[in-house]
This record gives sequence, structure tokens and C-alpha cells, in this order.
Amino acid sequence: MPIQDIRELFIPNRIGRLMKMQENQQTRYQYEIWFEYTRQTMTGLKEGTLLAVQNFATNRDEIHYSVLEVVSIMPIHYALGESPEGYPGFVMEAAKNIATDWTSQEERSEEDTTIIRCIAIPTGIEIVESLNERNLTQDQSLPMIGSDVRVLTNDATQEIVNREISPTKDHVFEGGRWLVNDSVPIYVRAEDFIRVHFGIFGFTGVGKSNLVSTYIANLLETARDRNRPVKIVLFDLMSEYTVLLIDQLLTLPHAWILAIGEYTFPGSVIEFLSGDNNRRQDAINHLVGSTLYPKPLERIRNNFQPAFHQLLGQRKIRIYQAPVRLFREFLDENENILTRGNLGGSRDFIRRMLQHIRESYGNNPLSPETASQVISYITQAQSAQGNLTQTAMSNLEEFQRLLREIRPQRTYPPQAVMTLDFIINQLNDQNHCSLIIIQAHDPDDLRNFSSEIGWRLYETRRRMGIINPLVSFVFDEADEFIPGQYERDSSYSRSAWIVETLARRGRKFGIGVGICTQRVRYLKTSVMAQPHTYLISKMPRLSDREAIQEAFGFSEDMFRQTFKFAPGDWLLASHDATGLKAVPIPIHAQDANERIRNFIQNLTRVTP
Repeated sequence: MPIQDIRELFIPNRIGRLMKMQENQQTRYQYEIWFEYTRQTMTGLKEGTLLAVQNFATNRDEIHYSVLEVVSIMPIHYALGESPEGYPGFVMEAAKNIATDWTSQEERSEEDTTIIRCIAIPTGIEIVESLNERNLTQDQSLPMIGSDVRVLTNDATQEIVNREISPTKDHVFEGGRWLVNDSVPIYVRAEDFIRVHFGIFGFTGVGKSNLVSTYIANLLETARDRNRPVKIVLFDLMSEYTVLLIDQLLTLPHAWILAIGEYTFPGSVIEFLSGDNNRRQDAINHLVGSTLYPKPLERIRNNFQPAFHQLLGQRKIRIYQAPVRLFREFLDENENILTRGNLGGSRDFIRRMLQHIRESYGNNPLSPETASQVISYITQAQSAQGNLTQTAMSNLEEFQRLLREIRPQRTYPPQAVMTLDFIINQLNDQNHCSLIIIQAHDPDDLRNFSSEIGWRLYETRRRMGIINPLVSFVFDEADEFIPGQYERDSSYSRSAWIVETLARRGRKFGIGVGICTQRVRYLKTSVMAQPHTYLISKMPRLSDREAIQEAFGFSEDMFRQTFKFAPGDWLLASHDATGLKAVPIPIHAQDANERIRNFIQNLTRVTP
């Protein structure tokens, strides 16, 4: 890949020396580099800085530079060494004297007792420089111990971290800005990011939900600009993305919040959706009051009134309408009530009665009317039969009690509901982008629905050979969907099964998975190994870090830099989606709160 347009590869007068190379289990090799200490160099060198050192492929016609990335920086004064050991009086005096060495060497190193020690890892890329050209290629050699190590300029860094990516031609989105210098954008290939899965892992307070919002917004906006539709299905366990994606919900024609069960929203909202327009303002007020806001937006919650007004007016909130159940499904689930225990001489009667119910009422809808008909038949049959065992009579009473509890399914206007067929058609429609945020009052309902929709889409695409448009199933609080341990035949087992199925086989049909959580060690191990792109922030628990190290091959040195990350800072590493393969790039992501604040302010100005 030619890089002739770069005038300067290296920052002048910032030269170190490669002192040590050793094998490393995660990165194959690890390098130790020393720079002469100055305050200017110390502030200029940061984790994520790219370095270049000549390697053994250099010859008389070409200079080959291996590109390395700094993952750890430590200033060392050899009057103390790395640890203050020895007689305390001498050590304290030495420490007092060396303090001036740190402050006096501003631009020029004057003390040979001070160095900056850097630990660096290979990027797998080399710069080949000849008399007439300069190229980026795959690194085929090893750096020379003792060689000069030079710091790459921002322009050179941008070319390397975005290698083989054209932001004007390719379907990419901006993943963030290089943490070392925010003038360097880091681009992410949208197709690889979605199709081969991604994971976002960070502890409480690092901005995980903020990043999910930013990436979803960037994916949808660039997809529309490139006319390359993508579909996002977000399982929102904590119901926090109503606010964090309100701009996408209102500006994207095919974007909705889908409620699984009418208890998901306040009663006034359900009544408005049912057709009672008199409850509109109550519904808006209750949405404003009950919705979860990020702390920076909490103080302007009343400014969201126009947004929720439009959300309801545009019918962006829908209720899931499950397919009409047939009575035979109810019978399949509960016939064991009639056949349990020692039925004695009543066994044949119960068997004949079940057969008649199945044949006569099985294809009727599950409704109070059908239940009433079945109760009437049971009463007549029981009266005609005469003597029944006590067990059979108890079973019949219990079964009839369940029949009396069957309630009519609440009906809504067509514009207030969404069916599974409608959702699948939306996800397979190649003409536009779609966003569906799925929320539920009962987490079990959300897990069960994830299994239902995931399997339906997968099977539809498998049978019909559909591979486009790209669909990403994003699971926030993923440890609640794919835990490492769960009971069989539970909602956890069903959601874990579909996520694992999509993670292993979904990519063939354009279906990807996004898993986002703060508790990595609770995730199912087989799913953790599937994502090809990771975004990682501060994770104080060793067990969580070890789970990621095992899945992606991160070293502890790479993790160490995350301990000082501020909210919005992330390590981005990908096998496919970025210019650097499997090398973590420290980035700072856009603030979703700022995006939403600007959107609400503009909406307030134009809304009467």
C-alpha cells in the first residue's frame, strides 16, 4: 500500500533504542525500548503511540521498519532504580535529590541516570522505504536489537491504523479518535463489525451504554449515506435506550420501540395506544417521568416533552402482538394435569375425553369462549360417566379451574401493534435501514422473545438463502441473556441457545451478534470466543480481564493502560474491521449525551 503523500514519517529529535526482545504468549514478541528522559518526550509518549525500528529485511536498496505500538511507559531514575530499597535515610535523600532531575530536563537530556522505558508490541506491519517510493506491507522480519527507534507522526499513524480503508469509498463509520491525538480518526468497516460479531466490555461508569448508542447511531447514519441498509435489533433489558437513541427513533422512518407485554409502559401509554386519544398528554407526562435518563441529561428531562409527543404521534411505540394461540397448544401444555396420579378405572374415560377435546376443539382459538365450550363438554361427559375415582375428579377440577382463568387477548388498533411476520419482513427488506428497540417488564419475556425472533429470522434466511441486508442482534446486559450457568428449559437456556446459534452460524446469512456487559466472567465461554471485534475499557476485576485475555489474546500490559481511562476511552481491537489486525488501538468515542442534547435543543426550537 503506497504512502507517498506523507512528508514526514518520524517526529524529529525523538529517538529511542531497542534494548530487549522476548517471546510473549499473547503477542508473540514483546519489546523493551529506552528513550532519554526529557519532560517533552515524557508528555509526548503515550500508550498507543506507534514506533518504527529497522528490521533484518533492510538491504542496500530498501529500509524496512517494523511498526510497534507502545503499551506501557515508565520513567526510571537509576539513583533509585525501580524500587526504593536500602537504608531509609539514604533512600529518602536520594529521592529528594532526583526530583529536580525530572523538572530540570525540559527539552534536553542532561542526566544519564534517567530514562523512559517503554514496552511495545508488534503490529504486524512494516514500512518499506526506497529511493522512489514508500509502502506499507506485512511485516516479514524481526527488529534489530540496538537499532534506533523513531516515533511516527500523526499523518503516518493515520495511514497505518486505517490501512486499506477508504472513508470516502468503503462502507465504514468512525469508531472514535486516537487517544494519543484526537486529530486522527479511527475507522471501522461496518460489514465486518456486524457480520463477525462484536463485544463491548467495561465496568460501571465507563460509558458502555453511551458507546452502544454512539455506534448504533454511526452505523445507521453511514448506512443511509452509503445506501447500504443495515438492521439493528437491540434487546434493552434496562429500558435505557429510549433516550439514548431518541434521535434515531424520530429521524429514521423504520424505527420503533417494541414492548413485549402491556406492563412494559405506564397504563396511560397503553390506553393511548389502544385508541384513547384523551390520554395523549398523560401518556407523554408519564413517559417523561418514568423513562431512565443518563445523569448528564437528567436535568433537562422536561425538554424531552416534544420528543415523546412525536414518539407517540408517529406511532414509534408498538405492542407485540403474538400469533393467536390454538386450544391444542394449551392442551399440550396441560394435559398432564388430567393424566397424573393413579386413575384406576377412570383411565380409559380420561383418555377418550382428551381425544374428543383435541379433535373437536383443538383448532379453535384459545379464548374464554372455547374454554367455556370445553367446560360444558367435560361436565356432560362426567355426568354421563357416573362413578369416577377421586384422583380423576380432582384432576378434572384442577383442569377446569385453569380453563376458567383463560382471559381474552387485548386488542389494539393495527397501527399500535407489531407482529413477528412484520418484524421478519422488516429485517429482510433491502430498501431501508431499521432500528427495533425491544423492551419488556418481565426479563423472562425478553429472553423468550429473543429466542423466538432470532430463530425465526435465522430459519427464514437459511431456507431462502438470504444474506442481505446485514442484521445485528445487540444484547445489552448480555450476562442476563447468555450466562455461563442456567437451568434447563428456562428462559436463560432459550436465549443462550439462540445467541450461541447466531454467533456460530449466523454470519453465513448476514446475521451478527453484539454482546455488551460489565460482568464478562458470567458469560458463556463458547459465545465469548466468537466476536472478532472487542471494545474494552476499565475492568477492575481480575476474573473479567482473564476471560477477555483467554478469548482475544490480550496481555496484562495491554489492560494496564485501561486503568487510567476516563469515561469514553476504549481499547478497540479487531481481527477484521480495523486497519490494524488484532492490535488494540486506544480511542476516545463520541459522547452520545452531547449528541442527544443537541438533538433535543434543535427539536425544541422547531416544535411550537
